[in-house]
Amino acid sequence: MRFQKTKEASVTTKVADVGGELRRSYRRRTLRRYLILLAVVLVGFGISFADRCWINADGIVVGQLTPVNPISQVRIQKLRSKCLDYVSEGQVIADLQNDITMQAGTQQLQQLQIELAQAKAQAEISAKEAQAAEKYRDAQQAVSDQLKTVYNAETDLLKKNYVSSLVWNKSKADVVKADADTEAASFAVASKQQDSARASLEASLISERIKSLNASPELMGKYTLKSPKAGYLTQCNAFQGQVVNPDTMLYQIFNPPDAFVIAFMDPSDAVRLKSGEQISLKVSGIAEPVTAQVDGFYPEYSGLPASLTRYFWEQEKWSQFEPVRFIFVGLDDAQQKALRASAQVSISIWRLPERGIYGRIARLISPPPAAQ
Repeated sequence: MRFQKTKEASVTTKVADVGGELRRSYRRRTLRRYLILLAVVLVGFGISFADRCWINADGIVVGQLTPVNPISQVRIQKLRSKCLDYVSEGQVIADLQNDITMQAGTQQLQQLQIELAQAKAQAEISAKEAQAAEKYRDAQQAVSDQLKTVYNAETDLLKKNYVSSLVWNKSKADVVKADADTEAASFAVASKQQDSARASLEASLISERIKSLNASPELMGKYTLKSPKAGYLTQCNAFQGQVVNPDTMLYQIFNPPDAFVIAFMDPSDAVRLKSGEQISLKVSGIAEPVTAQVDGFYPEYSGLPASLTRYFWEQEKWSQFEPVRFIFVGLDDAQQKALRASAQVSISIWRLPERGIYGRIARLISPPPAAQ
């Protein structure tokens, strides 16, 4: 009887121990579930908080692209620079030719050459005529001198009544006529000399016009296309032998010092930036991050350009972004040379939130500095 009571007590104790173990195991499993759930909630909140702390945006490099186009219809004779070449201000980019102007200039040059030949011929003829007139004048002068000698002799004989007055008068008339012929010959010489000088002057002027025409390629329809400023040649549409109209853009010049960044940011992120602050951003084509300064905020929202969509399912107008302008600070020569228009820019900034529940948590983690 005593043995039976001892056995029953032992069984009761074992059952109680098993029940306690089951309850403790249940409490441990329940606590483990709550801890796992709490850890998941904390991890999710941490991820969400960290996501709110990062400001991510995409942008593009924008430059003041200067178009280069001819002022008249021309044919491209020769290209002196290639696309993406760096050119200095005033550097010749291409040799151009206007066929119509060239034909007109060629005809004008040919006409001037004909006029020059005529003027030279006229000058030579007038010079020879002047020489002939000089010989005639000299001959007339010799005749006049001879007649004057005869007239003087007859005058002395007339005083001695050795000749009649009729003979003396005829001799006098011959002298007057000889003087008149000599003066006429002298006038002819002067006239021919003036004609020769005039023709020589005309030939000289025509020769100068021909030199000026040859020295001015533009008058002959030959032009040079020069760079209006220093920079890289982009948007190249020039081909050798091509005929282009005045409104045809052949190049656009991108000058790195004139470039800036337009970043398309979520409006809630844009308000966390301050004008004038400097940030670090990544530019495609430049290995290391570069420094840029917030220059201003555009007053309108715009759809994210298709070239900047991060995911293939994004559409241009699915969401609205605020454009923010950044200017580069302290780019070295190598970075400026690597900078290209429309290059993609990526911005990733760690910034604690300032508003809402995340802002309160951020202030608990990192309280603001005390006022001075």
